[in-house]
Parts: sequence; C-alpha cells; structure tokens
Amino acid sequence: MLERFLRFISGILSRLFGLKVVITPSTHAESPSLPVTVGTTTAPSTITEPELEIGSAEPPKYKQKESLFTYRERVLFKALMEEVDDRYQIFAKVRLGDILWLANEPENRKFHNNQLHCKHFDFLLCEKGSYRPRLAIELDDSSHDKYDHQARDEFKERVCKETGLRLWRLRVQQAYPKGYVGEQVRSKIQEKAAN
Repeated sequence: MLERFLRFISGILSRLFGLKVVITPSTHAESPSLPVTVGTTTAPSTITEPELEIGSAEPPKYKQKESLFTYRERVLFKALMEEVDDRYQIFAKVRLGDILWLANEPENRKFHNNQLHCKHFDFLLCEKGSYRPRLAIELDDSSHDKYDHQARDEFKERVCKETGLRLWRLRVQQAYPKGYVGEQVRSKIQEKAAN
C-alpha cells in the first residue's frame, strides 16, 4: 500500500517538477513495514510543461464543424458584408502571426512567437488590392469576462497599440441597426489615421 502511494507521489513530482524519483526496496531489518526508500536525482536544467495523461489510448477522431462561424459571428459578418464589403476585404479568424511579426530577438523568442500564432482576431478588414490590414475586430461575449480571456484580450490590445493596428472591440448583439457597423468601421479607421 505504501509502495503504491509512493509511486503515485513520484509520478506527480515527475510531472510537475521534472524530478526523477527512484523507489528502491528497503534494507532496514528493524523496519520491515517500510518496504521502500525514496531518492531523487537533480532536476533538469529546463522545465517542460507536463503532459496530463487524462485521455485514453484511443486514436484521435476529428469531425467537421457545422459552420466556420458561431451564430453571433454570422450576424456581425453579414452586417460587415452589407456595409463595408464595397470598400474593404473582410477576413475571418485571422491569426495574429499572419499579420504581425516579432521584429527583435527577445529572450524566449519562441514563446513570444507562439503568442502571435496561437491567437486570432475574429475579423480583419484589409484594403482591397494591397490587403494592408486596417482594422481588427473582436466580438466579445460573456466568455471574455473570464480571467484567461482577459489576459488574451490585453495581449491583443497591447500588440495592436504597439504596431499601430486599430482594434475595435464590440459586445455581441442580436442584430445591428442598419448603418451602425459601417459608421463604426469608418470612425475607427479614421481614429487610427488621426493618431
């Protein structure tokens, strides 16, 4: 029983801290009830994120989603198509790394690049012909009130400010009044030009 418990603890220490725990049979004659002793080796110089072994041995199964957009995203996309499609090219779910790049060599460059490649804008408006990004759009629902989403949102706001890309955040709505989306897009892009 104690040996199973120690093996369990050694697995946790190994996953969380990269420690290799060695369990060896006890040689103490006076304590036969303690069948094991535990020794540790030094931690590796780099800490790797442990992979949780929650899944089964079953191979992954992939399925196709019903739509590229959620219902709320479709509502906004339709409004964008109706009100700004004549002036701008509209793209959806664009990774930050597709339009922004890391221009220096900071420590942990791979981490910072991954920040760009693992996040996306809901919509991106580009100039027709040149495809120059003009306005990133983030559609905020109640999930954006959660802590992890707030951190992502702050990152997006910071890189947009640093690079000069205008960002428009708007709360989801059942519908958008006619002319509202086009007016907001023009206003947001003119704000960028004025700054």
